[in-house]
Amino acid sequence: MERSEYATMFRVEETHWWYSALHGLIFQALEAELPDWRNKEILDVGCGTGAILKRLGNPDRNFGIDLAPEAISFCRQRGLNNVREGDIHALSFPDASFDAVICSSVLYHQWVSDVEGAVREMHRILRPGGTLLINVPAFPFLHSAHDEAVMTARRFRKREIQQLLQKQNFKIRRLTYWTTFLFPLAVAARTLGGSKMGRDFEVNKTSLSNRLFWRIMTIELKLLKTISFPFGVALLAVARK
Repeated sequence: MERSEYATMFRVEETHWWYSALHGLIFQALEAELPDWRNKEILDVGCGTGAILKRLGNPDRNFGIDLAPEAISFCRQRGLNNVREGDIHALSFPDASFDAVICSSVLYHQWVSDVEGAVREMHRILRPGGTLLINVPAFPFLHSAHDEAVMTARRFRKREIQQLLQKQNFKIRRLTYWTTFLFPLAVAARTLGGSKMGRDFEVNKTSLSNRLFWRIMTIELKLLKTISFPFGVALLAVARK
């Protein structure tokens, strides 16, 4: 990402409706697949400014890596010392090191030159039966100015993620689009000129809009516990080694 984007992420990651929904969905999926995750060893690949890693807790068990020094610096500001610089193409951990790997908003990035190789590396460091959680942006037609700012190289469709995981011998447990209820607004913001910055919804973290969008997303998250959606702004995959 551009350096300014890390500063923005650090400022809003624990309060903005989008991040609240993303993190809620990840931990909802983690709870469903690995109920005793608090006692497991988990790696956050591409941990960004560290909000997920902070929520995972257990710094003696859990670790985060990111390629950007700026991200590591912001993690330190959160008080996180269980984070290091690292490349998803060559993870500096032995085989079968972790019970779960979280890879949220990483595989889309220009710095990931070999997506298949990155997934292969995550498979390698997972223990047998280990869980992989992936979140990626969906649908190439939603590419916008915001994608340029965060250095998006690719947006995915469900079939692409399915083939990617199956090729590395993962068993897919869950594959669903999400941010579905707000999808029409996202299309307007990103493709019809509704947002100068190309972001889905340019709202202040304390605004009425932020609270409204979060309420909408809480309903969607409840539904995602039992159903999957056929379209959305992003795509969640849960797989097992």
